[in-house]
Amino acid sequence: MLKDVKTMILLQEVMFKIKALEDERNATPEKIADQKNEMLQAEEEFTNLSSEFEELKKQRRDLEYELEDEKEKIERSKARLMTIKTNREYFAMLKEIDMTKRMNRQKEEELLELMIRYEEIESRFNSAKERYETLKGKYDGNMEEIKKHMKSFDSDIAKLQKEKDQIAKNLDSNKTKRFEIVFKRRNGIAVVPAKNYICTGCNMNIPPQLFNMIQKEDRLYECPNCSRILYYENDKEREALKG
Repeated sequence: MLKDVKTMILLQEVMFKIKALEDERNATPEKIADQKNEMLQAEEEFTNLSSEFEELKKQRRDLEYELEDEKEKIERSKARLMTIKTNREYFAMLKEIDMTKRMNRQKEEELLELMIRYEEIESRFNSAKERYETLKGKYDGNMEEIKKHMKSFDSDIAKLQKEKDQIAKNLDSNKTKRFEIVFKRRNGIAVVPAKNYICTGCNMNIPPQLFNMIQKEDRLYECPNCSRILYYENDKEREALKG
């Protein structure tokens, strides 16, 4: 077998391992993409409910302050009744107290409705918060595991890259470039044996004259259909490659 072909076969094995690791590394984050989307949806729901809950808390607080203030106002007005000397002022004060009480009753009804809404939102808010924190904790934990895997991938790829560079030194730059182009175009299979007038890469027939030339092992030959680099592999070489 031609020395360059042997080198390319070794190079192909290493580059294929690199490609497999890179594909697995790139696909890893996709494995939890659905989990991330679920977590982000939960975060959005939690954020929206948080804003609504805070607004209701403010409305409740303001309304309670207003009611308290109006009740104090009524008490002050009642105290003033004892100091009023004319009937006209007395009845005017009673009318003012009555109006304030009616307004307070309306505000109490508003507060009651607000409290019902407040309790509903509070319950939904607490559930959304718990769900978001649970999903985020799970997602963050998985991301930590992924980061560890990524470091492992990077380490293994770096080792293989050094091995690749060492092997590639045995080829001239033009042949290395030619090999890498075919490797990329043909999904990691750039060098294949020719058997029985067939390219084992694309399973298309090889012209008899070309097949005979490949057996001479005097230079590199390409498949006219898929452009893969072809070599003739006899039984002895096949066993040697397996070993």
